[in-house]
Amino acid sequence: MAEEEDCYYLVYHGAIAKGDPDISGIGVIVAFVSSAYVTFFTVLAAYIGGLIDDELLNDVDRRILRIRPFIKGKNKTRIQNCIRHVILVLSDQQIVTGIAIMAAGFYGLQSKEISVYHYQIVLYLAWMSSSVHLSAITLLHSFISQHRGLLLWRVSGMVVLMVMLVIGLVPTISNDWGIIWWKGMLEGRTGWAIPAYCFWGNTWGDGIGPDAPIGFVILISGYLWKFGELSKATCRACRVYIQDPVERWLMAAITCPAMKVWHGRNSRLWLWIFRIVLASILPVLAAVEVASSFVASLWLSFTSLVYGSIQIFVPRSQMLPLTGPSENNWGFGQLVPLILLLQPLGVIFEHVWSEEENGLHIGHSRESTNSTSSHSRAIPALANIGGSKPNLLELLVTKQTGDDPGSNRRFLEVWDLLYSSKLFAAMVYLVHLAIAIICAMVFYVNVSNTGTMRSDNWQLILLSIAALLAFSFITTTVLARFSITGAPPTGNFRSSMLMNHASNIPQERFGHQPKSVRPEVGP
Repeated sequence: MAEEEDCYYLVYHGAIAKGDPDISGIGVIVAFVSSAYVTFFTVLAAYIGGLIDDELLNDVDRRILRIRPFIKGKNKTRIQNCIRHVILVLSDQQIVTGIAIMAAGFYGLQSKEISVYHYQIVLYLAWMSSSVHLSAITLLHSFISQHRGLLLWRVSGMVVLMVMLVIGLVPTISNDWGIIWWKGMLEGRTGWAIPAYCFWGNTWGDGIGPDAPIGFVILISGYLWKFGELSKATCRACRVYIQDPVERWLMAAITCPAMKVWHGRNSRLWLWIFRIVLASILPVLAAVEVASSFVASLWLSFTSLVYGSIQIFVPRSQMLPLTGPSENNWGFGQLVPLILLLQPLGVIFEHVWSEEENGLHIGHSRESTNSTSSHSRAIPALANIGGSKPNLLELLVTKQTGDDPGSNRRFLEVWDLLYSSKLFAAMVYLVHLAIAIICAMVFYVNVSNTGTMRSDNWQLILLSIAALLAFSFITTTVLARFSITGAPPTGNFRSSMLMNHASNIPQERFGHQPKSVRPEVGP
């Protein structure tokens, strides 16, 4: 379409747009996009209905979002198996179509025949397929882990698609990528029609787009995250060596002022310091817990779907007046992809009406059903102190007699208290609300700026996160005094601790009363 020496002229003066129904035809786009959304909403329905494996849920899913199975007994197993088979078919469809369409895009780059506009559609159709496949593969974790052959080829497909997408993003990093018109462009021409080949390894003096690194970070981190979740050993290692140490360090940070409240002379001052430290840490703990929940996978897929849709439909609406009616006409090439969407219906009928078990049965094994979630903690019931359940400060200063120094009991009891706290639940909901608000603002800016200028999304995201942290800090500081997370020690607690300590002192050994009856406390 263009030789390398022609790129300079085309980048500065634009190119004449030509339609390509095989890539951006209405039927092709509707088929690809709708299959991605159908896959996502199937996974979402399985999550809301409590039809996913219990080991995939953590305490945020169970105790705060209250995910419970709506259907129990044999009907639940039947519907669960049907949904898993449908998602299995849909996820296979997504990974195959993603690899196929990226291969077509690379061929267009190599042959110098694909424009920026059509390459953008190819890239983000594959992007959507990839993101939805990641959530689907998470839901199928238990089944795939029991069938190594399926695990091997799916992991291989994920690696291939990830590498293709990372390479495919390279031409899009230029600030001049995807601009519909600029000063100096000739009449009837557009930047969307420039050959995509012209941007391979060349930014044309305008530098790299400020949002370009975000795409690479989201893509690579998302894949690494999901690769790790496919292995129970990896999940366990992440919790043992990353999540738990971070959470324990944060717990230690609030334990220090808690001890000062108990031992210090200026207990009221230290109580407010304790609440301020708590206000700095509690939102971080909530964010860490949300990130390890299954709903985080749904957020990743949903935001990728909406972002990909914007990158497809906004340029298409801008290009329709220039490409003519060819991309909106229905023909054989537009109907076939839509008809292929009926494939999952066959799977549904097979499992609803068939009485014989399929050889590829994906019901639970006994090991899978009874396994403990790698995302959850075995949390003991809170011990009563002074006849009532302790608040956070009391629990932090209480020494668990009979426990080893490295025991997890108090750590787990602190988490049980946090999950029973309305303030911690509010922080979890605030994290979800913040994600929704940030996404809404980013999507609005992208819709407004696509084809005209770069959005600088990273600045908007950082400002939104800073606003979230400030709001959560103020909210937690103000409300902590009314919550079990920031309430002062009660009189019953102090009396109980003093009595317990006094009863444990071997007074006959000393011949005099001790000067202090402060309780023995642990860190």
